[in-house]
Amino acid sequence: MLGLRKYFHKVSLSAGIMTAWLFLGGISRSPKEAKFGLQDLQSSNLLQSMPPLSEIPLSFYLSAGALVGSVVGGIFLVRYLQKKKIHEDLEKIAEDQAQLAVDSEFEARQVDDEDRDFLIELCGTSDPAELLPIIMSVEKYEQKVEDYKNSTNISKADLNKIFMLRKSLQFSFKNTDVNFSSTQMIEVGTQLEFQIRHEQKKIVFTSTIMDSNETQLLIKPPTVKRRPANIRQFKELYCNTRRGNDADYEFKFEIIGQLKKDLNAVILSHTNKIRKLQIRISERLPMELEMDFQLLSSEQFEMEQKFDLGRLQHHKLSGIIKDLSAGGLKVQLDELPLQGINKSDVFLFHLPYASLRENLAASVLDVNPRSGQVDVHFVFRDIDMLTRMKLNQYLHRRKLSMEAA
Repeated sequence: MLGLRKYFHKVSLSAGIMTAWLFLGGISRSPKEAKFGLQDLQSSNLLQSMPPLSEIPLSFYLSAGALVGSVVGGIFLVRYLQKKKIHEDLEKIAEDQAQLAVDSEFEARQVDDEDRDFLIELCGTSDPAELLPIIMSVEKYEQKVEDYKNSTNISKADLNKIFMLRKSLQFSFKNTDVNFSSTQMIEVGTQLEFQIRHEQKKIVFTSTIMDSNETQLLIKPPTVKRRPANIRQFKELYCNTRRGNDADYEFKFEIIGQLKKDLNAVILSHTNKIRKLQIRISERLPMELEMDFQLLSSEQFEMEQKFDLGRLQHHKLSGIIKDLSAGGLKVQLDELPLQGINKSDVFLFHLPYASLRENLAASVLDVNPRSGQVDVHFVFRDIDMLTRMKLNQYLHRRKLSMEAA
């Protein structure tokens, strides 16, 4: 605004000088003989009193044109400067807001200075408006990583920085708020279900990720007669896993090799070719399996889980499991207990030959008395990924044995 004031002051001064020159430029100051007559007393209008156009000096026209041009140009210049200043102010506000959002995300995710500096190097800019979308989207981050790998002779140290930055930004398999787009997101210690597909046969085993970096990961091989199996004879390992309540994911790893020490770990190559599937309702397997159950209320179960009260005695009853899936089961009882069965009550039981150490917990969904018997429908509760995998393996074995019989 101070610049505008100075500009107006200069324009006003110039206009004043030009106006004075305009009025004084056509006046002749040479001595003339006074000639006064009666015709000078006659009334006349302004147009009659004006000299002929041919007698108006050229300087008048030039000055008048310059004055009008200066005023019009000044008006347009002031409007242009005002719009430019408003635009610059809006851009500054947007930049400040973007920088504040970036700083807030860094603080919330506890990203250290080294990772922040590398993010700027990775993106090739420090503009917060361009950094923010990459921080908020794992797909855009992975695209930047791919471009960075293809554009430079990337070093091992840079690969490690990319891997650690992904962790710092919380682009992980457990974080269901972001899409699962590459296996680099899977944390060390995660248990996965693997399949070896060979000659129309499927060999299923569960293993733990022992170590991982930007290019490969290590898993513990299955054992055959208490010795690590030779996995390097195969080319690929297939994996199917569930990510919380998000979805099922299917992908395959290329087998790079197998170490001769360090538990004979299998070396797998990372992949970003991941197929997202809808969460499957597990196939219900009919069966006639007698089982002993413990009955307790939902409040009792939650209290025992919260305070780790150990193994307590509960009301016991027997029944027959009529069908079973990885999501729930149906149980047939001869009669209801004296206290009855309410929806959300919990049944505890141990499923033999399923390689499960702890009891399974199932919540009551519905109770249907019929023909002197009672059908109770359940859904499993607090089932983690490993337990679900073992249930699926158990159901697969039961199905094969039933088909063989």
